[in-house]
Amino acid sequence: MEQPQSLQTIAEIGIAFAGFSGLVIAFRRKAGPLTAVHRYRLRILLTLAFGALFLALLPDVLASARIDPVTAWRVAAGIAALFSSVFLAWWCAVSRRMVRIVPEIFHRFAVIRIVTGHAMMALLLWAVACGPLEAQGAPVYLGALAWYLVHAAQQFWRMLFIQPRERQAQRTGRARRFRPCYSRRAASGREAVAARL
Repeated sequence: MEQPQSLQTIAEIGIAFAGFSGLVIAFRRKAGPLTAVHRYRLRILLTLAFGALFLALLPDVLASARIDPVTAWRVAAGIAALFSSVFLAWWCAVSRRMVRIVPEIFHRFAVIRIVTGHAMMALLLWAVACGPLEAQGAPVYLGALAWYLVHAAQQFWRMLFIQPRERQAQRTGRARRFRPCYSRRAASGREAVAARL
């Protein structure tokens, strides 16, 4: 079973994303525990980075077991397809909860692109694992790993440049909206007292 050189590159990029995500969290503007948004983004990035890393090493493990090359790619594709399917279901469920809390960090077309990409990769991997595309095992497998890194890169970029609005500022804004109502009531009360005098 010949191993494409790009598998090692994918593994190295996966390690780099995992390391840089730690730096982003370490140098964020506010100290203290991670917010729900930071935890959400970090889970996605680390899942994709370590998923790409371990799946890039999987063909070497199968090659050392002296399995037939076609069968080895089918087994690797089956494991990657399972990972893709579970990740897609988990990501959609978590994102639906997060969009209620911080809708401003989501972009509809970006979400549609990511969901479509993961669904297509999962279908192609299942097709390799089940046999119809077994002859295309290597390119499909590499394409799926590359797609994980694309999603990880997008998540990393959003961690750097797209931040949720400050909730404290929103609360302060609501408090300011209530102040005029209070002042109007106070003014009408003073006018009533003055009229009685």
